[in-house]
Amino acid sequence: MNIEELKAVYTANLRTLRAQKKLSQAEVSEKVHITEKFYSDIETGRKWGSFETIVDLANAFGVDPYELFLPQGSVISHNERRTKDLMKRLRTNFSELVDTMEEFLKN
Repeated sequence: MNIEELKAVYTANLRTLRAQKKLSQAEVSEKVHITEKFYSDIETGRKWGSFETIVDLANAFGVDPYELFLPQGSVISHNERRTKDLMKRLRTNFSELVDTMEEFLKN
């Protein structure tokens, strides 16, 4: 894949994700803390954005940064992400349960 092909994949993914989330360019730029013009330039391929901007865009769309550069239709295993999310929720819930038990036992 050459640079132009990669840029085409990146910009197509941004447009697709924005449409799927039903967000305007203004809403995305607000979430990412960039100007609407700058986001428009990224989405149309005139600019790329810094690594920080790419990470912020991925977070705004709820994907991992590398997914912004995968050709549409690529098969992505979400099992790892789902497992990480589940473990995070379990840790939080378990921690809250332990706190509740400690509080109960103190009384």
